Amino acid sequence: MSAPHLGWHGPARAPVAPAVSPDAAPPAARRLRLGMPHLDAGGLAEGWFLRHAGDLHWEAIGRQLGVATDEILDETRGRIYPTVVALRARYDTPLSEVRENDVLEASVEVLPCGRACALGRVTAAAGPARLSLELLTTFASRQPDGTMRTALPAARLASRWNPVAAPSRLAILARAARRGEPLDDAFAGPSLSPAGPPVGQVRYEPSPYSDYNGAGLLYFAAYPTIADTAERRLVRRLCLARPGLPDWALATSPVARDVFYYGNLPLGDRLVAELLSFEEESAQSGGVKTRVRLRRARDAEVIADVITRRRFVRERRGP
Repeated sequence: MSAPHLGWHGPARAPVAPAVSPDAAPPAARRLRLGMPHLDAGGLAEGWFLRHAGDLHWEAIGRQLGVATDEILDETRGRIYPTVVALRARYDTPLSEVRENDVLEASVEVLPCGRACALGRVTAAAGPARLSLELLTTFASRQPDGTMRTALPAARLASRWNPVAAPSRLAILARAARRGEPLDDAFAGPSLSPAGPPVGQVRYEPSPYSDYNGAGLLYFAAYPTIADTAERRLVRRLCLARPGLPDWALATSPVARDVFYYGNLPLGDRLVAELLSFEEESAQSGGVKTRVRLRRARDAEVIADVITRRRFVRERRGP
């Protein structure tokens, strides 16, 4: 079975920290002072936060297996990586409220949920914001043609990977999304199938300098950023925003997001981002819910669905 998406690290070029015992306690929550590299025009850069969370998740898998991340191998001693199947993010405060010099403190718990699958739960606080993220990944190996295929850790590692009894809610949703089945979810909706033609679409060629990872595949954290970029263009082009609002990136800030990953995009290929729906919610919630579908331009294959809730916020006056 072809795996949908590569995770975080390319082939190692230098030795890394020694492996730890699988019984060792996880390190204390990681603390970081936020500066300009961690912020964007609208507040905390969500793309950066997803990358940070992904790195925590990958390190936690290594601790679970008792090896350094570049020693996670299959039975043939080939390198395997975590590929992202789905993510679910919830922010109790818009990311626009996070400021320079706020301290981000994050911790992660990883649960094996299948012979090749992991569920990572990342919790974080940054200034007034409390952030939670679930990442569902599966191990995969890179094939000679550059595609990724589901793989199992070598037996000596698999013996340390003890799956939990029941699949997570996110795993159930991801399986239904991939098969085109009903979801019956309060946020993602009854189904991801569009009710009609898209509101609009944008063609986009991802950048090898910011959207791809060290293994040459479109990075999991780039998918929502690409969806946001397309959404902002369409909001302006189709005049979807309320009159008098500042730039869409300043007028709104994400508070909830689901992403379901189905495939990757070869370097140099273009994709089409389709805005499937744009729903302004009640005045009480003060937000907008959007659905963006990403397709490969050359064959129209769907590679991701991105569901986002944004809250209307005041324009930032500075860091």
